[in-house]
Amino acid sequence: MDTLLREVGGREFHKGVKQSTKEQPLITIITSTFNAASDLLWTIDSIRSQTYPNIQWIIADGGSSDGTVDILKKNEDIIDYWFSEPDKGIYDAWNKALKYVKGEWVQFIGAADEYYDNRVLERVSSVLVCAFPQYEMVYGKVQIISEDRLPIEESGTPWKKMKGSWQGIRPMLPVHPEVFHHHSVFTKYGGFNTQYRIAADTDLMYRTMYKNDPLYIDFFIDKMVVGGVSTDPKGLVRSYKELKEINKNNNIRPSLRNEVITFIRVYVKTFLYHYMPLCVFHKIFSYYKKIKKKKM
Repeated sequence: MDTLLREVGGREFHKGVKQSTKEQPLITIITSTFNAASDLLWTIDSIRSQTYPNIQWIIADGGSSDGTVDILKKNEDIIDYWFSEPDKGIYDAWNKALKYVKGEWVQFIGAADEYYDNRVLERVSSVLVCAFPQYEMVYGKVQIISEDRLPIEESGTPWKKMKGSWQGIRPMLPVHPEVFHHHSVFTKYGGFNTQYRIAADTDLMYRTMYKNDPLYIDFFIDKMVVGGVSTDPKGLVRSYKELKEINKNNNIRPSLRNEVITFIRVYVKTFLYHYMPLCVFHKIFSYYKKIKKKKM
């Protein structure tokens, strides 16, 4: 990597590294960005408003050209460490950021994500302070919002109900922004497998949650904007193939019924996406989601 392509900065260069205390564990937040300047402003405002002071925020930028770096430089009072350089995708960026983690607990949130309210990390910290070593991962609930920042749906299920349930060929798992990982997870199990472009976070949670049950906390953590590569019809087939490989590598076996239904759904949806007018496609699958939600 040409070092001339790399820029770095952050609060730590001027005021030093924050430290965990017995009463206030240091929580590291990792955000990856690429040409998401306007989206990042939502996250900056949300973190700035948090009442909990012991936060280390790391931003891994993929070499943006839209003014993101200027925004990072202007907000170094709350961005503890940032770097900007080309990467090979979100999981590569997250792995790079893990090298600079100083916190006891680590959370990954996206540019455009917001915390549910300004006391989220204050409430979470009161749980994290005594969660480890019994629990390596702690998770709560997330609110899915539209691009217009309006609530769409809520996600978050106690582990007793989630464990053993399935979403297609994947065991049900928390949504990643609602999860806090103890830093030892990455020493014990490694980082994200970058051979997976869409489902590496699923692979990591398989390797952790199915070896040591996580702790569920019944309140909202994050507001997450709907979308992303894993839900994009263009990436459905790749996501399906990655999940099959991840299942095989982790000795996880969905039922034949789940295999068949998921296979049909993925390839029918992909076919319709490519050969049907987009406006019709979105109307059909919006209706399908409403019907599915009513049945749940």
